[in-house]
Amino acid sequence: MRPLAASRLARRLGALVALSLFAAACGGAAPAAPTVAPAKPTEAPKPAAPVASPAALPAASPAASPAASPVAMATPMAPKPAVNPPDRMKLVFGGAVTPPSMVHLPPYIANAMGFFDEVGLEVEIKSFEGGVGALRGGISGGLDVVATSSDPLFAAIQQTAPVKAIGTYAPKLSVVLTTGPDIKTARDLKGRKIGIQEVGGFNEVMARLVLQTAGLTPNDVEYITISTANRVPALVNGQVDATTLHIDQYYAATGAKSDLVNLAQMWELVPNWWYSAFVATEDNIKNKREALTRFMTAVIKAQRFMYLNPTETKRIAVDETKRKPEEVDKAYADLVKGGIWSVNDGMPRDLILYTIDKEAEVGIVKPESKPTYEQIVERSIVEEAIRRNGGPWSGDPRWY
Repeated sequence: MRPLAASRLARRLGALVALSLFAAACGGAAPAAPTVAPAKPTEAPKPAAPVASPAALPAASPAASPAASPVAMATPMAPKPAVNPPDRMKLVFGGAVTPPSMVHLPPYIANAMGFFDEVGLEVEIKSFEGGVGALRGGISGGLDVVATSSDPLFAAIQQTAPVKAIGTYAPKLSVVLTTGPDIKTARDLKGRKIGIQEVGGFNEVMARLVLQTAGLTPNDVEYITISTANRVPALVNGQVDATTLHIDQYYAATGAKSDLVNLAQMWELVPNWWYSAFVATEDNIKNKREALTRFMTAVIKAQRFMYLNPTETKRIAVDETKRKPEEVDKAYADLVKGGIWSVNDGMPRDLILYTIDKEAEVGIVKPESKPTYEQIVERSIVEEAIRRNGGPWSGDPRWY
């Protein structure tokens, strides 16, 4: 696709997606009736002890919270060392948020640890204020591969965007909808200010799911646009009454204001939700296949490294996320216990189809033309990346 044509398509798709999502939020039909019980206030996730070795890694069922109780697991297979190829390739990666939260760390770990260099890849990292912006950059041709939540990906594919998921950094959720101390149930959100990045973005979709449990829609609340970096101060300072927080953001917020309410742990509300994807255009999948394969090879090595090397991972996390060491410690323990980072392909059919159905319920995708698994996923690149890393990890219910 020519760059000019791609840019026009990106603008057209962005406008169409934004318009349809804005209509759904402000004037469209109400979402389907709630299918889950109203969210109740819960205790904050309890931090776990840092992981010392592969054999000590605690396991959790795929639908469990990041702080699930530990059980025994098989020691994962050691990754096969990457081979330094004689040639070097370049690739531009679009990160989903600025600065990254801990869940978004794998490409940053791969860069810091030299895993991209090992596979002969020079990666330029550009950060965006959400997955929607990153995806638009990918469609326009300015980025080779992007990180995004599943929500804008599904919407873009439904609008005929030529993009597919080639892997994931985190197939499962690790976020909470956090509120001020006077909000105790989802019903209490009516008329309140909810912080989002934009309609159709990840944290707005999470808010819709919680509103649905109380029979509410986006028309019943006031959306306030805030950046990722401003989510915590906006909630702590009362600029917004509620917002979706990644687990490290949650610990930062409650450290600053201890009476905040953990209204809904999203991994419990929608336990089979498929959270994120690395996405590339079909042109790049065809024409830059080797560069994308090297990217996924390094990223998978990084994701496995993060489970096996807590000290180095947390050191890089403090630098990249700008969080305090104690916040990183707690978040790391929860993410490891929940198996949030993918170590294999991370794109199971059942999770993706479940998520599409739930998004249709709350008006993010059109029920009559839901994208199929085959329209969403391109597996060949990540399967080759797994082979280059010595094969899949197995023996633990967390491994995706």
